[in-house]
Amino acid sequence: MSDQADYAAGQSSQSHPPTSPPPSNSDKKNSYSMMNSLSIDNITTSFLDDQNKLPLIISPRYNDTLSFLTEWLTHNRSWVEEQMLTYGAVLIRGFDISSPVELEKAILALQPNLCQDYRGTSPRSVFDGTDYIFSAADVPATYPIGQHVEMAFLKAPPRQLYFGCIQAPSNSIGGETSLCDFRKVYNELDPSLRDKFQSLGLLYNR
Repeated sequence: MSDQADYAAGQSSQSHPPTSPPPSNSDKKNSYSMMNSLSIDNITTSFLDDQNKLPLIISPRYNDTLSFLTEWLTHNRSWVEEQMLTYGAVLIRGFDISSPVELEKAILALQPNLCQDYRGTSPRSVFDGTDYIFSAADVPATYPIGQHVEMAFLKAPPRQLYFGCIQAPSNSIGGETSLCDFRKVYNELDPSLRDKFQSLGLLYNR
């Protein structure tokens, strides 16, 4: 209960609590401008926990619409990409995205130069109405997929990958997308093993 309601509850039926003046047109305009500003301050950033800085979470402060998100991502593209490099991954959540088509619009706002020439070796299906959105893997949700660097066997692996959750798993088995900072994995390898990788390279046998 607000302080004003507490005050009103303590008065007789003939007294009236003080009221605030209605917002002026100027106040309304300033409030609207603040809610729709494309400033970085108009989103919130956080982490899943205090110990793990992967990923950086971006969520709405005021406006959670798809139109705001696409404009904001386009306007702040360089900043978002900088956060990707710093933290390894960015998780955008809390915005009004409910279909593969809407997901594609959001991703294209951030990265207009998507590629679909090669989709890896896993079976995947393109979602209706999209050019770049396809299933991660057409396998049972309980099928384990180990940590890996996506398409590392290519001469030019993808620079960025985008995942989206349109429908959360209906049970607690499977469906999670785990993240791993392979920069940290590489730095924690024995230096002699790193030297072998550098001098001899890698041979992939599929």
